[in-house]
Amino acid sequence: MDLGAFCQIDNYIKILDDNGIVIPRMRGIRLMSEEKPITDEEIDREAKTIGLLNCEEACESYFVYHPVSYEISNRTRYLRYKYITYDGNHPMQIKWDKIHGKKRKLFKYLVKNARNRVQMNFRVFNKYCGCKNILYIHARIGGNNWKSYRDGINDQPWFIEKVDDPFDSTYCDIYVRTGIALKDNKTEE
Repeated sequence: MDLGAFCQIDNYIKILDDNGIVIPRMRGIRLMSEEKPITDEEIDREAKTIGLLNCEEACESYFVYHPVSYEISNRTRYLRYKYITYDGNHPMQIKWDKIHGKKRKLFKYLVKNARNRVQMNFRVFNKYCGCKNILYIHARIGGNNWKSYRDGINDQPWFIEKVDDPFDSTYCDIYVRTGIALKDNKTEE
């Protein structure tokens, strides 16, 4: 969840109302004219973090590619510490020399997949940074939930594009165009 965007809902909800923009399960709004692009270093740091978290989950699911459940136990804790180094409770890096075979293949897949998701998300975000008539809307309709809502949103004239959140695919970032140019937190008439 994007807490920065969540805190701005009350400030910008009028812009949505004025433009007839209706997004179900909305969790945040940002004016893209006020946003700065994400740097490559920040993107790499986020991709590494998500990759490590995905590898932790792999240990908790006993190395299943698409798990339906996870187990938190002494055994999975042992597996996490066997294959991942920690600083306190925070994963720092994968112990590639300790992991082999199918487990190594899974970890590589998870790290690569995380990097791709982060790069796609931030590439779209950076594309619209500084645009005066674009809003970023964070909503809880990502992943498979999008199938239930896409027909009502994709067909709207204000819809530009949607990308799933890299941390939690049940959220997505929707970019919409307003008919009113946005400037300094106010609408221009």
